[in-house]
Amino acid sequence: AVVSTQSTGHYYITNNLRPKSTSCGHFHCCIMPGELDAADTALMIQVLERLLNDDSFLDDEIKKEIKQYDNDGNLKIDRGEFQTMLNSYLGTISEDESSELFDDIDKDRSGYIEISELKRVLRNQIMLELDRLKLENGM
Repeated sequence: AVVSTQSTGHYYITNNLRPKSTSCGHFHCCIMPGELDAADTALMIQVLERLLNDDSFLDDEIKKEIKQYDNDGNLKIDRGEFQTMLNSYLGTISEDESSELFDDIDKDRSGYIEISELKRVLRNQIMLELDRLKLENGM
């Protein structure tokens, strides 16, 4: 199986993926086209659809990520914290790139990225991945 739910309620991707180790200790994986068979694809689609409908899971996971980089403990990410977060996930990126992405996410222009804003981005990414998987598999 591609995804299993552990007793903690976390979702783990277990095979056929290319893991990227991060400084936070999580593994962020990307699915390469053609690497999943039909059963794995169906399971992945099912799990992604469940994630979209599980607000408490998304909130909990986003809070955990924010806490990793939130130096002042306000459960919001400022520009400096965001730059650090991006560098841990993507390697070094320019301040201009980081600033542009920050502005795209910070819809209310508060100067902080809040849980609701990260949740919106995560939901959009999950929906894009679902659409891609369904399209590639004729669903």
